[in-house]
Amino acid sequence: MRTYYDVLGLPFGASAEQIRQRYKELARLYHPDVSQDPDALRKMQEINEAYRILSDPQLRLAYHLRLAALVLRKTARSPRPAAVAAPTPPLPRTYPRWMLTTLAALLGVVVSAAVIYHLYHPFAVKRAFLHGLHLSAWPVYLSPPPSLEWVDLSHNRLTGVPALLFEQKHLRYLSLAHNEITLFPGTCAVWAELEVLDLSHNRLKALPLGIGELQSLRVLDLSYNQLEVLPPEMMALPSLTDLRLRGNPLSPQTRAWIEAQLKHQPNLRILW
Repeated sequence: MRTYYDVLGLPFGASAEQIRQRYKELARLYHPDVSQDPDALRKMQEINEAYRILSDPQLRLAYHLRLAALVLRKTARSPRPAAVAAPTPPLPRTYPRWMLTTLAALLGVVVSAAVIYHLYHPFAVKRAFLHGLHLSAWPVYLSPPPSLEWVDLSHNRLTGVPALLFEQKHLRYLSLAHNEITLFPGTCAVWAELEVLDLSHNRLKALPLGIGELQSLRVLDLSYNQLEVLPPEMMALPSLTDLRLRGNPLSPQTRAWIEAQLKHQPNLRILW
């Protein structure tokens, strides 16, 4: 049985980095614009499909489960070879043979049912831990599923917020702390369910657009950036209870304005 790993010329279970590198090599070799192979278009289509499945964590898991189901079904249907050597020693007398056969059949049914269930109901990926991986961009071999709620990209080398994050509408926790971020390429208003946003230890001089629309935001950590002023709408966030501003060169006017706003927001705690 030819698998997607065979299409890419990789061993089964190859790492995401191996898949990405191999795809680049094959794309340079078989792309119809550069290849002289008359069958290049068909090969490139196979390569693209293999990469699409194996580079997506959810699709790859479903594919592995499907392969397991096929192997299990093939094994169950394969006739046992006739014995040509000495007869197999009898099973221990503790359990009758029919009982062992029945248990094995039941186990096969349970495993097959689990495989089929998860094939059509893939695991929902809700958390992405990409902490301290020296990333300068979102990994090209990772396609974030729409079910993401918790993302940790702290302690990397990001200079901007990955554009893919602005497609995640169910984020509740996002940490971009300890990077080199200077700007946001989009509006954070899409994160309507966001509760915790950690932007500390970056190089921000201004806050992202849409910050005043994060109605669910409870914790906002802006400490150790380069902020001198804050947008007025930020102090009007209805759920905000924890605002951290340490290490910013806030102007005297901004500090005075914040202190005045605190009189009307007794539940808001500010660390500066």
